[in-house]
This record gives sequence, C-alpha cells and structure tokens, in this order.
Amino acid sequence: MVNARLNKRRLRAVVAFLTLIGLGFGGVVGYEATIAQPNQVVRADTASTTLLQLGIPKAVIQTMLDNSLMSDGRTPTAAGETVNTFTVGDVQKLKTLSLATRTKNTDGTYTSKANSNVADWLGSLDYTSTTGGASPVVTNDVVLGADYLSTGQTAASTILDQGVPKWSGGDQYYTPTPILNVLMAVINSATNATTLDLTGMLSKVPTQSAYSTVHMATMALVQTNKLTNLKTLNLGGNRLGSDQQGSAAIDGSAYYLFRSNTLTSNSVTDLDLSNNDFTTLDGNILSGIGSQISALNLGGNNITSIDYNNGSVFSNASKSDGGSVNLAGSENLNVSGNTAYVIASALNSGGASLTLDDKTANDLATNQLASQSAWPGVSSAGFQSIAPQLSGNTVTTIVSQNATAVTSNVLQTLATTNADALSADTLTSLADKNANAITADALSSIAANNATAIDDKVVSSVLANKPTAITSDSLSPIAQNSAGALTSNLVSSILEKQPDAITSDSLSAIASGSSDALSPAVVAQVVNSNPTAITADSLSAIAKGNGAALSADVLATVAKTSPDAITSTSLAAVAANNAAALDATTLATIAKTHPDAIDATVIATVATQNPATLTPDLVTKLADAGALDATALKTIAVNNPAALTGLSDDDKEKVIAAAGGSDKVGDVVNNPTTVPDSEAAKPATDTPVIAPQSDTQGSVAVSGGNIGFGQVNLGGTDDVITSPTAIEVAGTIPKSWSLAVSATPWQTADGQHQFQPTLTFGTVQDKANNKALDAIQLTSDGRTKVLVGNATAAQTFDVQMGSIQMTHFDGAVAGQAYTGTINWQLSNTQSATQQ
Repeated sequence: MVNARLNKRRLRAVVAFLTLIGLGFGGVVGYEATIAQPNQVVRADTASTTLLQLGIPKAVIQTMLDNSLMSDGRTPTAAGETVNTFTVGDVQKLKTLSLATRTKNTDGTYTSKANSNVADWLGSLDYTSTTGGASPVVTNDVVLGADYLSTGQTAASTILDQGVPKWSGGDQYYTPTPILNVLMAVINSATNATTLDLTGMLSKVPTQSAYSTVHMATMALVQTNKLTNLKTLNLGGNRLGSDQQGSAAIDGSAYYLFRSNTLTSNSVTDLDLSNNDFTTLDGNILSGIGSQISALNLGGNNITSIDYNNGSVFSNASKSDGGSVNLAGSENLNVSGNTAYVIASALNSGGASLTLDDKTANDLATNQLASQSAWPGVSSAGFQSIAPQLSGNTVTTIVSQNATAVTSNVLQTLATTNADALSADTLTSLADKNANAITADALSSIAANNATAIDDKVVSSVLANKPTAITSDSLSPIAQNSAGALTSNLVSSILEKQPDAITSDSLSAIASGSSDALSPAVVAQVVNSNPTAITADSLSAIAKGNGAALSADVLATVAKTSPDAITSTSLAAVAANNAAALDATTLATIAKTHPDAIDATVIATVATQNPATLTPDLVTKLADAGALDATALKTIAVNNPAALTGLSDDDKEKVIAAAGGSDKVGDVVNNPTTVPDSEAAKPATDTPVIAPQSDTQGSVAVSGGNIGFGQVNLGGTDDVITSPTAIEVAGTIPKSWSLAVSATPWQTADGQHQFQPTLTFGTVQDKANNKALDAIQLTSDGRTKVLVGNATAAQTFDVQMGSIQMTHFDGAVAGQAYTGTINWQLSNTQSATQQ
C-alpha cells in the first residue's frame, strides 16, 4: 500500500506484462467423430438420440458441453455429461446453448469468442454449389437456399429423425445426410434456451465464388422465430456483412431469409451482430426486431451509413432502463441525414449507453449541436452522453454558434469527465451567452481538473452574469489552482455581490493560492464587511501569503470584531511576515483583550523585526495586562534591553511583580544586559501555508499489485483479453476535491513500439459509501475520468474494481512485451509514487 498526500505525490499502479506473439493456426484440426454415412439417419426417438449418433464431431459436442448452461447454472460437463451421453433431449433443456468459448466475468456477464474446434470444422465443409434445383448449394455436407428449410416449414425434429427433405412435404431426402443441416436442427431444438451463442462459428467459412451469401444462408437456418424463450442472441464474428454486399444481385433470398427468419423475434432483447463486416445497415435488416430490444451490439463493423428505418430499433435498444447500442469501430460514419437521425434517436431516448467512436461523436456534435436549426436535433441528455468524448475545438464551436445547447448538466459532465475540452475563452463566451449553464459545482470541478480554463476574464464574466455560481466551495479551488484568476478588484466585487462566498476557508485559499489578490484595501474590506471570515486560520494564511496586506488598524479592528482570530499562532504569523502591523498601540490593546496571545515567541519576533516597538511604556502596559512572564522578559532583555533599563524604579517593581516576583525575574529586569542569548525565545519564522482543508489530509492507496494480461496470439480471434486481477483504491478525499483515473499508452521497454488499448473495469463498488459506481472505460491517451468527485464535505472512499478487460490492441507488434500505467489522482495533484 502506498499513501499519497495532497500536493505531494500522485499514485501509479503499474499494469504490466502483456506479451504478444505472432502465431497462427498450424493446420486443420482433426476430429474424432462418427459422421453419418449416405442414407444413414437415426429413426429412433429424437429426444433420446445422442449428438454423436447424429454425426456431430466430438470436439464440437465437447464445446457445447463446456460452454452451455443448464437450468441450475452448471455446464453439462460439470453435471457429468459426456460426448457419448449428450442427447437432443438434453439440448432441449438447456438455458444457454453455446458453440462459442464463453468466459464468465466478475460482474456475472460473459465474454464470447470463436471456438477454434467449431470454426475449423464448419470452415472445412464443402459449400461448393452443385446442380441443386431450387437450392443454390447442394453438397454432401450442406444444403442451403431451400425455402422450406429456412422458413421453418420443415421442423427440426423431422430433419433429425428422417433426414433433409428435397422439397416441402416430400418423401425424398438428400443423400448423404448433410451434416451442417443436422447441426442447425440441433440448434433449433433448444426450445427452452434463453441464450443462443453462435459467436464466430462461421468465421472460417470461405466466401463462395458462385454463392457469395453463404454465411447469411447458413445462419438463416436458425429458426429464431420458433425459439420463443430466447432473450440473448449472439451472432458476432460470422462475416455476415460481407455477404450483404450485392446480395440482391446474386441471391436476394439468402439475405431475405436471414433477416426475416433469424433476425425476426418478439422475444430477443440482446442482439450481438458485432465484427461482422457490415458497412451499411439498410432499411430492412433490423425490421423484424420487436420493441422489446434493449441491447444492440454492432461494434467493430466500420459502418458508414444507417437507414432511417432503423431509428426505432436504435432508440428502443438505447432506452433509459439500462439499454445500450454499441457502434464502436464505425469511425467512418457519415453523420448526416438518415444516419444522424438514427444516432440522434438513440441519444435522445435517454439511453444509458450509446458507444460511438470519438470521431463520430465529434462529427455529430459539430453537425447537429453547433447549428440551432440542424435536423435532427440532439437533446441535452444526448449531448451529455457524448460530452466526455468531445474535443476542445468541438466544444468551442458549439458554444460559439449555439451556446444554449450547453446546459448545466452538460457543463457539469464536461467539467468532471472532459475538463481539458474547456478553455478560458470558451467559458467566458459561455458565461456571456448562456450564464445559466454555469454552476458552483462546475466551476469547482473545472478548477480541480483543468485549472488553466479559469482566468480573471472567466471569473469576471461569471460574476457579472451568474454571481450565484461564485460560492465559497467554488472560490476555494479557483484560488488554489487557477493562478491569476483572482485579482484584488475581483475579490472586492465578490465581497459586494456575493459576500457569503468569502469564508474562512475561501479566504485562506485566496491567501495561500492567490495572495496577490489580497491588497490592504481588500483585507480591510473583508474585516469591515465580513468579519466572520477572519479566523485564526485565515488570519495566519493572510499573514503568510501577503503579510503586507495587514496593518495595525486592521489588526486592531480584528481584535474587536473577530476576537477569536487573535491567537498566539496567528500573531506569530503576523509578526513573522509584517512586524510593523504589531505596533506599540496594537500590542497594548491586544494585551488587554488577549493576554494569552502575546507569548514569548510573538515578543521575540517583534523585538527582532521591529525592535523600536518595545519601549518601556509598552513593557509596562504588557505587564499591567498580565502578558509578561519570565521567558518573555528574558527575550526582551536579549533583543532590546533598553526597553527594561528605561523603566522607572516603580515600573520595574510592577513588572517584576506581574511576572511572578521571583529573584530571577528581578535579576532580568534589573540587569537585562547580563541575560544569555540562549535563554531568549526564538522568533517565529514563516512556515508552509496551511491549506483550507488542513484538518483533513487527502490520501490514496492502491492494492491489487501488478496486473498481468499474459500472452496473446495475434493470429487468433481474440477481440478481448481479461486480467483476473482485482484492484482496490481507498483513501480520503477532502472537500471540493475529486479522485480521478487515467491510463497511458502501452509501450515496449525501449520505447520503440506502442499502442493505445481501451481498458474496461467491470463491477465498481464504493464499499465505504455503500454504492455502486458506473463501469469505467479508459482510453490510453491520458484523458482523466473522475471516479469520486464534488464532495460537499471530506469523505473516505474504498473503490473496488473487478477484473480488467483490454480491447483495441490490434496496433501491437508481435514478439514484443508491453507495459502501461494507470494513474489514480486526487484533485489536480501531478506528482507521483509508483507501485
């Protein structure tokens, strides 16, 4: 555990050890299976027939056993099923049927990837077209394109116990029995399944020169419309989009059957069509999906255009009850016209998640939000959802052309998640054009996350147009972090317009971070108009930050209007930085009202800095007030003996009596020049300024150790790699500060190669405050994301994160080892400690 204190260090957790190797598949995988021979069909009861009897390869059956789930949550393998015992009846009972490799995440979700045994086997089948009559493909392995198969006129059970008929209602069958059709009939037998995972199973099926829609035609054999319990359908990584191109010209029926049969469902809520080489979504492809859809994954498809008719599907899938649409990877989207409408529909639905590439988000914002009359409009909620992705140029353009689009919620999101997109000029323009967007919380977050975005012009404009945004909570971080943002004239104006903003905390912050803004006139104005802001802490901070701003008159007034501010500590700070403010009259006055505040240290400091102040008359008055003791007298004797030798005999007796009357005291008063220097108190020295939150030190500690991702086969089909290591970040966050996280690019030890992956933390829970936090997705570009922020009071935190997933690592070079860093940062602290 490493503890980082405020303004001292930044904490890094080094995530390391991703080794990438350039290995590919070395050959065709062999299968141990009993393949059905010509005319060999199983005529026994379908439910009791094993998949091995049907001719399904053992490796494929084993994949089902290891990755499918039964109603009790166990895999068939865990329940004791084997390739020799697994039957069609067992398939019918499954809750999850999978032909993909599924990995369970810490949050209970699953990550799927193509299973090489399944993909290699299906890729090795014969799809070469023959003279098949009405069917475009008829081989020993496959029959595709027959309407009565794809539309479900022939039931799965009929195929399994009689064979594949040559036409609907006929009694002639293809020989040998096409094994692909048998597999699809097995899939269609999973009538109780709520999840069907076919990720990547067709990834190695080659495109046929005579039948280019082979992937869609194969997937069209899945009778989704008969699987009425199905909720999740995973079809990612099956090259379906490559078939779509020119489908109408070559074989429109395959595309028609795929969308009207496989993609038509009134039960499926989660549809995964990711990494399928789609470049366009026409007006029909999603037309059969019902309004129950709540998640649509089109990531990794490089889509360039989306037809208007898909708008309802996108908005339904992105609805506010946890829905999502993933368009990551489609950075070449033409964000205008129909495509813009579809994306805006999803954004405006109040969707919890619409994943867009940064380029798309910025293009959309520039095209739609910067123009007040652009169609379709993007709502405030939509703007807020893409705000973390916007560049500074985009935000500046929007504020310049359509400032009213930036609401307070949008600005707050920018301030906490993307403050670097804000500049001083942009904020000044926003305050002038749409001041209602400016809030105290936003200013606090901006000052903490991008201090340079607030200057004196910003403060002046906010004070003129939205003075209520200037509060103690926003003023403190501005004063501490944004050097030059406060001037004496501005502080004076704040005192006039927003006097409640000047508190002990904010005044201390101004004194320590923007001391030039405290002129003598301003301090006098504070003392006279807002005396409650003058405390021992703020008086000390003023003295240390700009002692020249204090005068004897000001101190005299403080002693009357803010008596609790006068302490030995605050007077020592005043004496150390401006001893002239403690003249004889002021010291005498304070001695009467605050005798305990004038100790030996204060006297030593005054005697050193301004010895003429200590006159016999003042010594007498200090004695009368009971402000002298033996140490104080010794200090005066060492630093200014004339103040004692000039006393009359009567005054000496008074001073001796007031200091305790001992012989040693009498010796000091009567013989001050004989007192050794070593017996004098030391003068006060200027000590480091106490931060406004001095009663609560901020800290960050990270546990979990280094995070390993192991080795990755760049020739494989991995799109996501997962580190099982969990991370826990705990500590204390002071008032108005924030805890943020960022990640750096990954690079080799010699710095010659690097790439920028995306890191996703799954389950995020703040145990200290008993609440779940949003999942974190970091791009490795140094951009900060706030985890815990805008605290209204100091608070502890204990954030636990599950395993980490890495995506977008395709820019890596094989044969290299890479390391990256995750930075955990309190407020705008920039120094570091490495774990």
